[in-house]
Amino acid sequence: MRLTLLLAGATLAVALVGAELALRLAHPLWAIPYPPVCYRPDLFQRWDPYGFRLWPSRTMQARYPGPDGRLVTIVSNRDGFRSRRELHEADGRRRVVVLGDSMVFGLGVEEAERCTEVLEALEPGWRVDNLGMVGYGPDLMLRALEAVGLDPPPDVVVLVIFSHDVYRVAPEAPGVGFSIPRFMLRSGRLATVPYPERPAWQRLFLVQGLRYVQWRYTSAAFPLNEAILDRVIELGAQHRFTPAIVFAPGPRDWSDDRRRRRWLGAYAARRQVPFLDLTEPVQAAGAEALYLRDDAHWNPEGHRLVARELQRFLRGLSTPRSAAGFEP
Repeated sequence: MRLTLLLAGATLAVALVGAELALRLAHPLWAIPYPPVCYRPDLFQRWDPYGFRLWPSRTMQARYPGPDGRLVTIVSNRDGFRSRRELHEADGRRRVVVLGDSMVFGLGVEEAERCTEVLEALEPGWRVDNLGMVGYGPDLMLRALEAVGLDPPPDVVVLVIFSHDVYRVAPEAPGVGFSIPRFMLRSGRLATVPYPERPAWQRLFLVQGLRYVQWRYTSAAFPLNEAILDRVIELGAQHRFTPAIVFAPGPRDWSDDRRRRRWLGAYAARRQVPFLDLTEPVQAAGAEALYLRDDAHWNPEGHRLVARELQRFLRGLSTPRSAAGFEP
């Protein structure tokens, strides 16, 4: 009996070591080095008020996707977001703040081709400010909104949430590769904590893989996302803007995407927050034709479609500052 147990234990240990070595050779995308390493230090700067940002007030260039991708110009304002316009210069128009990840940032397209700039061209009476950033989840969107998004006062704040963004609230998520402050729940409320130290056993690829499965494929991320979105609603009541949520799909609709989309839609219904699911219009337009080749980011045509959908969506909203809402 003892020999059998020893053999079983040895077999398990060999299997685990083999699995660890295989994962390290494969080096999956979800494996996070410790400490994190920024993958584009020429573009991004750690900035604790909202995690990280572009190096401010610079003109840079980047290819995407990959080294053979399109070369685009990236101009940053003094707050480190991709825009030729400074955020804090009021111009009297109704203001829409759009928060998001690399979809909203516009990886692989020029600034003028992004959905936010296209939307403003469709509606010249609206000022549409883009606070999208590569690697952002709802937590960093909230931090950016609180730090730089409320001046001048917005009429509407739109959170464009790509499916993967929901699990980017995991404690070890580094954005583009920084040890950034994180949110956690304490007695049901958001609390800011330092980036977690990870002992050697937590850096094992097997452990990281289990953590990845937990945060991506279960409901583990939902309570923290709910608290983050609740905070946005609270800010809306305090600063008299209408919060809205937009779900941004990828080119293919997987089961875990549908689960996160349903959760967001149910949350918005419970909290009576305007909600736009872009899945149907994207699928109706041919889905993959709207994305960069072999990639999950919108191409210029995808941004144009999103801008038209946002235009219809926002026109139907009323705001605390205007009973007429955004109707022209």
